[in-house]
Amino acid sequence: MYNDKFPSESGNSPISLESGCTQAMATGLTSLVGNMNGQCVDSPITYWPGFLKLVTPPQGNRYLTVGDGGIFALMNEKGIILSAAGRLSRPFPPYAGQHKYPTKGDLLTTCNSAAEYVKTWSEDFTKYGSPRGAGSTFVVDTKEGYCLEGTNYVLGDPSNHAIHGPMTDQVFVSANFFISKRLKAVAESGIGAGYTRAKRMWELLIDRQYDDITMQPAPQIKTGDKVPAFGRGGGITPAYFMKCFRDHGNINPRDGSLSSYVPEERGQGALCCHGIWEYTTNAYFGIARTEYTDLFTCEWITPSQPCISPFLPVYIGINEVPGALGTTEAYQLFEKLRAQMDYHPEYRNDITQYWTGFEIRSFEESSLAEAEAAQLADKGDKNGARAVLTEFVARKCDEAMAACRKMLEFFNDLPILEKITERR
Repeated sequence: MYNDKFPSESGNSPISLESGCTQAMATGLTSLVGNMNGQCVDSPITYWPGFLKLVTPPQGNRYLTVGDGGIFALMNEKGIILSAAGRLSRPFPPYAGQHKYPTKGDLLTTCNSAAEYVKTWSEDFTKYGSPRGAGSTFVVDTKEGYCLEGTNYVLGDPSNHAIHGPMTDQVFVSANFFISKRLKAVAESGIGAGYTRAKRMWELLIDRQYDDITMQPAPQIKTGDKVPAFGRGGGITPAYFMKCFRDHGNINPRDGSLSSYVPEERGQGALCCHGIWEYTTNAYFGIARTEYTDLFTCEWITPSQPCISPFLPVYIGINEVPGALGTTEAYQLFEKLRAQMDYHPEYRNDITQYWTGFEIRSFEESSLAEAEAAQLADKGDKNGARAVLTEFVARKCDEAMAACRKMLEFFNDLPILEKITERR
């Protein structure tokens, strides 16, 4: 089925955007701990569900999602890591017949590798396209990574989508533009579809992709009888990945709030965006671990905007998601802190620096928690290992919530016009 309608014609759905995001992956030698895949989520305030769900189906793989996982499914116990973004596409309508599109959660339940995920997705997209008209997904596991993108300009034909990969030993970035020349020619619509945002992320990652790879030997830190925690001598660290997702590029956050989103037509680009209508609601990335994949594969996710909230670890091996992350409690608390930045923007950098230190400590402490968990797993005590990871994840969440409350108390105690008076 070929669709020859164009945006000016009636009867079309709106331009398809799952979210205005920038996706990035780092694989192989370019990543220190394991293949990484993540994104910043740019969307209107009502779009982000604000809570995590750990799903353990009766059969198949356990997996982690944001909300119901329709768009923001994150990872499974086989080490498959997902990130999602829209494509600024002409408004081609969805499949007209009856079809139950498999959700990303469905695919995470049944697929045991990135390659299997890609094959299943490709077969379905060929026949039925996307229920949203267009979209993109990065898929990474412990071995390799892929970029999937497609649009409904034609159905029942594999030319409606493109598969980029498999990729190893490299970084890869995209935003809301089509990468495939074929899809770009027939489907891409509008201007400013994330080119400057993607360029900014690319510049940041390419600067560190082989960081110290030939200069520094791999640290021999043991996590049990079988596994060294860091088997690589360099590459992009999780802490640097976090820094990239909260980067403001060449836009002052306050100035960014004077635009509806990112004014890319003026050459401006940022990863952490502050548009008055669409902005970065949060960011996350997953690390696919080769050692005890079903325990240590981990998602690092911010409760709110990444420049004012920390990346918190959530291992796939935990028994339960902390209460504050499993509900909207953490999201709502950190949203209060984000609101304070509208009144006190001079404190934004101080808050960012605090959370950066918090994350550096979290990453170091995570190595110790993994060491304890791996020693238990080596002895066949997977339940004990899960308990260790569950306690660590809950503790870091509690610490972040307590620190956020103290920050809010500080802002609530400030005289309303103190800073304005000091500047005069």
